[in-house]
Amino acid sequence: MRGAFYIGAKELEIREVPMPEPGSGEVRIKVEFATLCGTDVHIVAGEYFSRPPVILGHEFSGRIEKLGPGVSAAKLGELVTVEPHKYCRVCKYCKTGREHLCIDKRAYGSYYNGGFAQYSVIPENTAYVVPDGVTAREAALTEVLGCCIHGLERARIRQGDVVAILGCSSVGMLFIKLARRAGAARIIVSEPNEERRGCSVGYGADVAVHPRDLHNALKTATGGLGPDVVIECSGVPAATEQAIAIAGKGANILVFGVAPPGKTIEVEPNILFKKELSLFASNINPFTHYRAVHMLPTLDIGSLITHTFPLARINEALDLATRGIGFKIGIEPNA
Repeated sequence: MRGAFYIGAKELEIREVPMPEPGSGEVRIKVEFATLCGTDVHIVAGEYFSRPPVILGHEFSGRIEKLGPGVSAAKLGELVTVEPHKYCRVCKYCKTGREHLCIDKRAYGSYYNGGFAQYSVIPENTAYVVPDGVTAREAALTEVLGCCIHGLERARIRQGDVVAILGCSSVGMLFIKLARRAGAARIIVSEPNEERRGCSVGYGADVAVHPRDLHNALKTATGGLGPDVVIECSGVPAATEQAIAIAGKGANILVFGVAPPGKTIEVEPNILFKKELSLFASNINPFTHYRAVHMLPTLDIGSLITHTFPLARINEALDLATRGIGFKIGIEPNA
């Protein structure tokens, strides 16, 4: 089979490798669709952990094509989405219901071979059957949706809240949908990309502005009080600083975007004190993948995938993602 290997030194290479065989409790899937994540961009840029050579891709779906010994529930031909994390099960965090903070957490697409390949072998318990009517294309978005659901719950949006979303790539768009469902009365988006600003209004935002105009937009929308919840989705350190500056008194701030390791921000502690701000972060998708896959039929998010490439052109896809063109970039490994 063919797979897209990150080989280190900021290089991604298509390689021919033997067909993987499922071991005990594992299944082999024929990958139908995979999507690029910002984490993939960070890995290739050398800004995020990986164990090269490794097949990238942790947002993917496919059909079960072979069962390993001891598989108990999975069935041949089922369309599944993959929850791509494996945990040690013995550390403090695994034993206290916080597996996502596991001290030995490992993932498909960075530590184990992932979904940018024609076939992938995964543990049976990480394969989630897709509801009827949901396509493989939509199912590939389950992992990122699950991450957003966890973030939304950390942000603690209440009925009637004014929500500011900073950065509107695909995750920002998902937060628009989820925030509205959670009861947000007004959603103001800040995004430097003009095309994305326009799309965010079509997706449900009330107002979309350039970051330089955010302060005035929020002043108009809130009578100078500021938003109740701020969700930072860009991973740009300056945006986190802006989130603290524009937050209203008593606001919740969610840091969701992944900034490169080593980057820092300047915070005036007195501002946190005076406004009694609550600062939260969100890490992956603890126990939300199941809920995410069952929300797919109700969200109509397939339109977030704006470009699709065959595996052989994955470097072109990576270039688009790096330059922030479109929203989700899809890969069809068996096209």
